Amino acid sequence: MIKFVATDVDGTLTLRRGDVRISIDAINGIRLLESRGIRVSLISGNSLPVTIGLRGYIGAKGPSVAENGCVIYYHGIRHICKESPPEELRKAALEMGLIESWQNQFRFHDYAFFIPRSVPKEKVTDYVNRTDQLASSYGFKVLWSGYALHILPRNAGKVIGMKAAVELLGYSLNETASIGDGENDIDMHKAPAFSACPSDASEKVKNVVNFIASRPGGSGFLEIAKYLLTKNESEMRFLHR
Repeated sequence: MIKFVATDVDGTLTLRRGDVRISIDAINGIRLLESRGIRVSLISGNSLPVTIGLRGYIGAKGPSVAENGCVIYYHGIRHICKESPPEELRKAALEMGLIESWQNQFRFHDYAFFIPRSVPKEKVTDYVNRTDQLASSYGFKVLWSGYALHILPRNAGKVIGMKAAVELLGYSLNETASIGDGENDIDMHKAPAFSACPSDASEKVKNVVNFIASRPGGSGFLEIAKYLLTKNESEMRFLHR
């Protein structure tokens, strides 16, 4: 029985992958789940002010997890990660030609950078690998979300934020579902009882989840939400036979 849903934001609650506009379908899906007693948490690579603000406006009542699992908010802020990228690492990333996210001034542990739009798609992997080598030389790692390069502590990952949220709510991973489209969601998808993604998710994500929606972005999220409720109802009927 699923009692808790951990969901990514960009590409999962937005209209589609690569679009930052929140989908009305996704909002309806979150409110549908919450109305049936299933708590929803935003587990994002965004900064905490973004995830906390979204949490309130769209009606997700579970803990808000930011910076790829490094920070969680639920009746107060808790720092799961302890380290922060040093200033010289940030400067070195900028010297490589990366573009700094406006959110970095609000971040504690995970700094985000964008690859210039002028870089051809076939060269993106080179940028990711070069940044990872740079970060590794300072004792950090890189996550590529499909939107931004995240430089963060080695122990960071959405799965640690999801597990912290599960613990705060008193649930278990066997009662948890994860929904997300990006490669930085893969660690989160491997831990719970059920995992799903929209139809336009990364191919690497599609290879690890239990369910792939037939629709993209937030429309896919609503489809997954309805599937989870049907799945729960089926399990309830089975238990009461």
